[in-house]
Amino acid sequence: MRNFFYVLIAIQCFAHSNLHAQNYAVYNSYYINPYLYNPAEAASEYTHIFVNHRQQWMNIEGAPVLTTVNFNTLLNETRAGIGMKATSFKRGLLTSTDFTLTYAYGIPLNEKNLLFFGLSGGALSSTIDITNVDPNDPAIASYLSNNIQPAANFGMLFRAASGINLGVALPQLFSPKYNSTANFENTSVSPLDNIILSASFKRKVEGKITTRNRKGVRSKVKTKESNAPLEFYTLYKFSKSGNSQFEVMAKLNLSQNFWLGASYRQAYVFTGSLGLTVNKFLLSYSYEPGNQPEPAFSKGTHEIQLGIRLGPARKFKRVAPVFRSTLKAQNEQHSARFQHKEEDPDEIHEQHQQSVKKKYYVVIRMFPDFPLADAYKKKLIEQKFNANIFYNEKDKKYYVHVFETMKSAEAHEEARNLKNYTKLKEARVLTITIKE
Repeated sequence: MRNFFYVLIAIQCFAHSNLHAQNYAVYNSYYINPYLYNPAEAASEYTHIFVNHRQQWMNIEGAPVLTTVNFNTLLNETRAGIGMKATSFKRGLLTSTDFTLTYAYGIPLNEKNLLFFGLSGGALSSTIDITNVDPNDPAIASYLSNNIQPAANFGMLFRAASGINLGVALPQLFSPKYNSTANFENTSVSPLDNIILSASFKRKVEGKITTRNRKGVRSKVKTKESNAPLEFYTLYKFSKSGNSQFEVMAKLNLSQNFWLGASYRQAYVFTGSLGLTVNKFLLSYSYEPGNQPEPAFSKGTHEIQLGIRLGPARKFKRVAPVFRSTLKAQNEQHSARFQHKEEDPDEIHEQHQQSVKKKYYVVIRMFPDFPLADAYKKKLIEQKFNANIFYNEKDKKYYVHVFETMKSAEAHEEARNLKNYTKLKEARVLTITIKE
């Protein structure tokens, strides 16, 4: 059994001119690092560097050993992403090393859904361990000196704000040829020999406003955005050679820093995984029992992945919305007196009382005197905003606003849009209680 893989790979490499079987790398940590399978995932929210190492079928000589280093990021305030991946894949006598560069581009389908395309290109180099074969064989000598072939893959990804992601990847646009006698001898395009279909559900939970007591002082703070407790992933790997495979995986986030996972790969075994994050570092581990392809075949398969997140979240450039604050002129009110109460968007509850109504204003700035407020209002009008002024008798301040409505959702949406797509980063909602 110890020479099982040497014999198998030697037969595959030298008895056939082409190898059509599924021969791309297999990963358990794709749910953390989806760029491993799909180049469209290069345009990720954060910049990541990952190192992945997989030792398959421990205690079996010549068993597959896979090491991958990859980098990917969305270019901030654009729709493009870039990536890089380098892989060393050793199985038996054969060691393949590939290096590819990736370009990905996203198209907004609407305000919440995106469609990404990704293309990778590079080269694949393969070598044979001549210590286990006859080095005098002329076919071997010729092969070892001419072993570079083209490598490329393509992917598409649908990403929804609801957390649903659907992807399709073509991992080998060129069918690999490991026993070539000349560089780039194989240039035939065969993208449909292997296809990876993916679906996942990973929902983000927005931060909430909570009240905290520090040294006797109560204050309201907003918690950070987090992942939902449960995540689900599925893969279907189609192979023209006939060894297609289906895989399902579930991830349980016990906290924002620790998770457990379990998966099942068709005609194989269950896999367990766990991971943790510490500041910007990520570590994950997975284990497959050693009962495949037969009971007690090996001591199992181990995979470990280390990642680091660089910098803040990147922003995808979306189509600027239509601003309500520029649609129609509003009546000027320079000296209106009112009672007001500022409310946080996450704590607003519509109240329907007979004698009380609420009006919502998108306020940009407030000033201590009217001339300053009026000058700023004129500046906003020059920028095509419907700016007006309100005077608050309670705090003796002049408020410059650009939009007013009886609907809180409209006001908060307009404030978010102004902060995200214009230079009016100070936009906020002011709630006015009107007593009739």
